[in-house]
Amino acid sequence: MEIEEFFGDQFQQWREHFRYYEMAITELESDLGIIDLDWQTRLGYSPIEHVKTRMKTLPSIVRKMKRKDLPLEVSALWEHVHDVAGIRIVTSFRDDIYEILRHLEARDDLDIIEVKDYIEHPKPSGYRSLHLIVKTKVYLAERIIWVPAEIQIRTLAMDFWAATEHKLQYKYQHDVPESSKEELIEAALMADALDTQMGRIRHEILKK
Repeated sequence: MEIEEFFGDQFQQWREHFRYYEMAITELESDLGIIDLDWQTRLGYSPIEHVKTRMKTLPSIVRKMKRKDLPLEVSALWEHVHDVAGIRIVTSFRDDIYEILRHLEARDDLDIIEVKDYIEHPKPSGYRSLHLIVKTKVYLAERIIWVPAEIQIRTLAMDFWAATEHKLQYKYQHDVPESSKEELIEAALMADALDTQMGRIRHEILKK
């Protein structure tokens, strides 16, 4: 089925809103690049190791809307699905995650709607990350809009674990053996211990 046929009369609206999500990602990526350069210039160090962006695919969006029992209408998407546009910030140290959070909270072009702290409260699988649902200001030619997006902030160790666990889940079609699940939890604890140790070493060095 052609995408125009799938969306029917709403095709133009859906296409327009997908452009807004793309603009939001561009805006956030640009802002973070400037923040990174500013920190490098003023402090000689930036907590941002690297940034990744992603847009949810149409099949993924449709599955999520059906799971939430939402009508396949652009108004429902805009109002209830906030992670179509996503950006991931990866840091070296756990403390840097909260430093970035404090900075984002202080910005007037970003409105933080929800914070989910899976670092202080990991998921049962062992997953750790800080998730923010935000609205970011996007300047159009004739008006300003606020576009919903998800920001994830995690350390290199957390990112490695999450990426590897995701690949394993995909390989086993979300039916990972129980013994492997236990090992993944153990690996998550080891990654957390590594973050703790590296943070401790960093603080010791900074004292000198």
